[in-house]
Amino acid sequence: MNEHVKGGRLKRMARLATVTAKTARDVVAVRARQKISGVDEHAVADALKPTAARMVEVLGEMKGAATKLGQFISLADQETFPEEARKVLHKLLNQTPERMTAEQARAVFFGEFGQDPRDVFAQWDDEPLASASMGQVHAATLQNGREVVVKLQFPGVDRAIDSDVRNAVAMARGLAFGGGVLDVKRYVDEIAETLRRELDYREEVKQLRAYKTALEPWPDLVVPEPIDEWSSHRVVTLERLFGPTMLQAAEDPAYTDEQRYRIASQLVAAIWGPFLRCQLIHADPHPGNYIVLEDGRLGVLDFGATKNLTTPFTVAYWRIVTAAMRLEDISIYDVLATVDFELGPPENADKTRKWLQELALIVERPIRNEFYDWGACQLAIDCRKHYMRDPTTAVRVRGPVESLMFYRAAVGASGDFRMLRAKGNFRDVLRGVVKTAWETMDPELRKAADAASVFIDDPST
Repeated sequence: MNEHVKGGRLKRMARLATVTAKTARDVVAVRARQKISGVDEHAVADALKPTAARMVEVLGEMKGAATKLGQFISLADQETFPEEARKVLHKLLNQTPERMTAEQARAVFFGEFGQDPRDVFAQWDDEPLASASMGQVHAATLQNGREVVVKLQFPGVDRAIDSDVRNAVAMARGLAFGGGVLDVKRYVDEIAETLRRELDYREEVKQLRAYKTALEPWPDLVVPEPIDEWSSHRVVTLERLFGPTMLQAAEDPAYTDEQRYRIASQLVAAIWGPFLRCQLIHADPHPGNYIVLEDGRLGVLDFGATKNLTTPFTVAYWRIVTAAMRLEDISIYDVLATVDFELGPPENADKTRKWLQELALIVERPIRNEFYDWGACQLAIDCRKHYMRDPTTAVRVRGPVESLMFYRAAVGASGDFRMLRAKGNFRDVLRGVVKTAWETMDPELRKAADAASVFIDDPST
């Protein structure tokens, strides 16, 4: 089978470096012209559309970790590109270029099961519904009439991932020569492990079932049923959920503020409910992974990047979240120190403590206020300013390896809320999620939470 994704290590590094450098150059140049000449955001958007299109073309065609990088940028750094240019970049979230041909797609299925999908299914659609970083999705109908989707892994994406990981490890080693402050190899190893796990769709089915169980207290959230008979290492078949993706809903002007708030509220439960209840985090919350169903429920997809976090880490964030909802001030420094955060030299402890408290007040705005407008959100900008005011302290605060997936989920979810332009009482939303999670919590986690002596009978009040 011909490889759909090219995996040459040096070529991939060169392409990624080139598109990164050109993007940075274009953004700096356009923003400089804006500052000098005072052009409006529409002119900036027109100027940056070709830059966004180039990123979509290159990162989308590279697939693997490169596409995932582009997806994350489109969510996490929404201030860099104006809205019209962002819409171009958002194509990476659901419909990347360079899809497999119909023949290639059928060959992937045949390679796993020894049968042509047109012979297996009552109906098979050669035109993919969606394509992303590691595979593409086709609609099909089982012989019993049940409608399903079939995700097929791109041939060669495993080699591309391996090349990207080795490139990242090499860069991490180079950064480590800076004396340890920038030693990020352990984080690279975590990303590599997650990416390689995503390549095994059998593992994804296991994680799907675990997440489905974790979401049981929230009936507004739907996880599709897997079809084991037609799922394997490189193919996964799932019950089909019908409706627009959250990305499509976000970009549809017909969606009202009330609808946007409802979707965002459901997303709060989808991300934080399983974490607070079962220590399980969904670390790939891009808006193509959610379906707005016709009956108002929210479908949750793609479980390759879920992760079970440790009990101490989860309890630490129970303490932080419940304190923020009660408008209490607790020492973030002291809480993070209990879960193996590196917090810099002891002689700088007071400075680091102050820096963390100020950061917490920024990121906790949505749950410390009765009303929050994500469309006017300044969290990312203010966090960036906070980091730049004291970069030395910022780089010295480093979380344990497991925190990487947690913060990937948090940053991605914030990008979703911003994209939805949702507004409302998110403090009240999280209060409800916390209450449900507390009442249905895993017994061992509840025991650890009780031992921490930080909760009252109802931590949401």
